[in-house]
Amino acid sequence: MIEQLKLEDDEMIVKTVRKHWFILFAKTIGIAIFAIVPPILLFAGLIGAEYIPNHRINTDALYGPTGFFSAAWFLVMWMMLFGIWTDYYLDMWIITTKRVIAIDQQGFFRRKVASFRLERLQNVTIDIFGIIATLLNFGHITAETAGNTEAFRISGVPDPRGIKALIQEHADLAIMPVMKVETPTPRGNSGLEV
Repeated sequence: MIEQLKLEDDEMIVKTVRKHWFILFAKTIGIAIFAIVPPILLFAGLIGAEYIPNHRINTDALYGPTGFFSAAWFLVMWMMLFGIWTDYYLDMWIITTKRVIAIDQQGFFRRKVASFRLERLQNVTIDIFGIIATLLNFGHITAETAGNTEAFRISGVPDPRGIKALIQEHADLAIMPVMKVETPTPRGNSGLEV
């Protein structure tokens, strides 16, 4: 993905930012529980049905369909897990010396890529919600640019304060040449003292 980016001649990648590992862990553990519990309950029900006195269900004939549906269930859960991992791995911000490139993977076959030049940066905001986010140091970063109606946002980023400082540092460096050229001299002062 990064190899396909077209950078300017004097532009270099400073940092690539992905979501915090805890975001992937939280989504993965939910899928794992959701994948394991129904087949366990189904097999436990079949085994328990054998011990019901005077039951008339042939449970031996149900093990085949139960195994098939459990395998199909695991396949669906595996695909969901792969979708979560793909979203985690391909969502990123690439911070360069001249711009920020935001890549948002939306499903398997849809990707949104947007960028803004650091000279246009107006405001960078970080949000850290909750005790887990505070202890593990992750949060959301929102960057607002001049003339842009939609803010750039990435959620679940590790070390949001450090990334904000890095973006602002490179934004200041990007503005420096512009400020030197545009700095007016005071009127009426020729530089000579009387």
